[in-house]
This record gives sequence, structure tokens and C-alpha cells, in this order.
Amino acid sequence: MTDGPHLVFFVHDEIVVHAPEEHAEWVATQIREAAVDAGRLLFQDFPVTFPLSVAVVGAYSEAKD
Repeated sequence: MTDGPHLVFFVHDEIVVHAPEEHAEWVATQIREAAVDAGRLLFQDFPVTFPLSVAVVGAYSEAKD
């Protein structure tokens, strides 16, 4: 096990990252930026928006759609 952030689950439209609390906002920012980068890679300058919600929670059961 690692002390830093690490990917726990990734399937279809869901990503779960386990991270120490002090890294949570940094991880959330990285995920948001990765979504923007993916959109640019796929669609270049075409104006496509990907709805994305990021939840920082203490347990998976606390995450909302």
C-alpha cells in the first residue's frame, strides 16, 4: 500500500482515488484538468463540454451522483 494518492477504481464514467486528506483537493484538481486535456485530445478546438462532478468524501458511500 502507498501513503500517497492512488487509483482504486476506474470503469466507464467513474474514478475512485484513495488519498490522504491533505492531498484531496490536489487530486480533485488533477482529475478536473485531466478531463479537460482528454477533451482537447479527442476533439481539439471543437467546443465539447464533458459534465464532470468531483466529490471529496471520507467514504465511497458518501459520494453523490
